[in-house]
Amino acid sequence: MSRRAAWQEPAWFARPALRFAFHRGIEACGVTARVVKPPHRYRGGFALAVRLDLPDIPRQTITVAFGRCPSQTPHVYSDGPSESPHRYNDGSLCIWYPYDPAKQRWVLRDGPTVLLGLIVAHLLKEEWWRRTGEWPGQEAPHQMPESNV
Repeated sequence: MSRRAAWQEPAWFARPALRFAFHRGIEACGVTARVVKPPHRYRGGFALAVRLDLPDIPRQTITVAFGRCPSQTPHVYSDGPSESPHRYNDGSLCIWYPYDPAKQRWVLRDGPTVLLGLIVAHLLKEEWWRRTGEWPGQEAPHQMPESNV
């Protein structure tokens, strides 16, 4: 006899109204966004491609991808310049330390406007670093926390 997987609450984006509200919230910032197929590793998730044409950073498209449950943490990719000390191995932006408490990183209740602001701020910091070699602002470690086994 095989065991059934435990029930999990559906991801927030399983509800069309919430996906639509997130999409419209991004576009309310004056950018163009479109729903795209999420990267393969987030299959079954939700993703938006957002075109950024802002002063001081190269024109680029960012992809904001959400994987299936239980995570509500987005993974952000850019097709712009990739040289940065704050990118993960898969090329996604390291915008916040994932093990920080919720008040120090983006959470879903913060909304799409705050997320887009954090993304733009990160891209501006990357551009500053590429021009000066100096990272403006606070930095967090990139290694995973050690487990005490």
